[in-house]
Amino acid sequence: MSHKPITLLAVAAGAMSLVACPANSLLESGQPVAKAPASVTSECAADLSWLNSSTLPTEVPGNKTICNLEQFMWQSMLALVQPTSDPNLLQFETWMPSYGIFIKDGTPTPWGQEPPTSCTTNTKSPAAGGKTPRLYTDIVKQAGSDQPLIDLNGELVYYSMTVNQSAYSMITSCQLYQANCAGPLKPGNKGIDLITKYPNLAYPDTAVELKTSWMVLDAAAVASGRYYVVPGLIQFKDSPCRQVSLGLTGMHIVSKTPSFPAMIWATFEHRNNAPDCSNTSAAPPLGGAWNFYNPACTGCTTNTYQPATPAQVCRMHPQGDSAVGTFPGGVDCNVDPNQFACQDKTRTMLAESTLAINAINISVQALIKANPGRINGVWANYELVGNVWTTNGVTPPYLQAQQGSLSAANTSMETFVQNGVPAVSNPYNCFSCHNMAGPTEGQNLPPAGLSHLFDEVQMPGGCTNGALPTACSPYIGGN
Repeated sequence: MSHKPITLLAVAAGAMSLVACPANSLLESGQPVAKAPASVTSECAADLSWLNSSTLPTEVPGNKTICNLEQFMWQSMLALVQPTSDPNLLQFETWMPSYGIFIKDGTPTPWGQEPPTSCTTNTKSPAAGGKTPRLYTDIVKQAGSDQPLIDLNGELVYYSMTVNQSAYSMITSCQLYQANCAGPLKPGNKGIDLITKYPNLAYPDTAVELKTSWMVLDAAAVASGRYYVVPGLIQFKDSPCRQVSLGLTGMHIVSKTPSFPAMIWATFEHRNNAPDCSNTSAAPPLGGAWNFYNPACTGCTTNTYQPATPAQVCRMHPQGDSAVGTFPGGVDCNVDPNQFACQDKTRTMLAESTLAINAINISVQALIKANPGRINGVWANYELVGNVWTTNGVTPPYLQAQQGSLSAANTSMETFVQNGVPAVSNPYNCFSCHNMAGPTEGQNLPPAGLSHLFDEVQMPGGCTNGALPTACSPYIGGN
């Protein structure tokens, strides 16, 4: 597939500011953290073969334990960052960006072709080394909060979203890029009543969506070797198009498998993004400075958007453990020990999840460092920070069926909604928004509605006979 630029519709994992900083203190739950059962060990290991395999796993291995889910996602991540036949491109950089599918006029860009953009420039930034741009993005607002993240240099963070060929084929075969066909998959949109006519409309079991976050790097940051860097074109509103060096700071991977129809929602981050709120004095693990936290700040408020001001970011729920840290409205486990996040069974599961995430991160990083000839060592600078799914193939993904990182959030993508939103109590994660809720209470969208890609639908018309096209038949299930 020829190279194409990529962009992001940021989708929240929950719903989704260099000045002086009082940082909000992290209030612990006041209760001892539940221990994982004795049968659970810290051995959740990576496999050496993952380091140079571009084959995406299509199902969670083994008995589908929590460790198996973390292994599935790290294997997926490593497959996505393998080189292609073009040495300048990685696997994930060949996927179709959302703007190549959801356009106002015409048809989606054919798979394998580069979609056009309005962002062009004759100026090559010295920081980008004068190289041909490999990524385009003009999206700066995070989902959920609808606010931008501003880094410590005063630059906006940019976002991108792409899909693999399996997801692309479903969207285009069903013509879901047209308003009438997409119906209620796009909030507030009219069109076919998919809820009644196609209640089982779903992505195929091999579909994957990818969301990424990127910060603008200066020459020193590029030279540090800490980031995966690409030359990119960025544009904010009507400002001139700029060519810059972009460093990867976050990645959501959303995968559908036969056993997980509600999909598996994992998120990775650069290890220098932000400290835990409970330990803001910690040094960045990769040396240098934090990407989004300034320890010299004496008057900043953490995780709060302030216009035209660099954000002061810390991680509220490490490894997505919703039983520790601040709770919405202060309703922690001391105040309400019966809430789902505080129940013994849930806390035990969360402890096991944290154990597995930490173990697999250590294992992958050690393998990468020990095998420099197999994979670019930069990938040891990234880590899995959350992963959530439902048990027993449950859809819709109601709370009691959720497992893994119940407060999974990415500090570069869900910065301001890590703890949910006012009046919403823990847990709060990807499924809080990606929940199949229909336009009215008591209605559920078909499973395809778990994706918020369809927010981008622009093209009017389509499906004038009130039915999805015949080519969509493989995706409508038992309708």
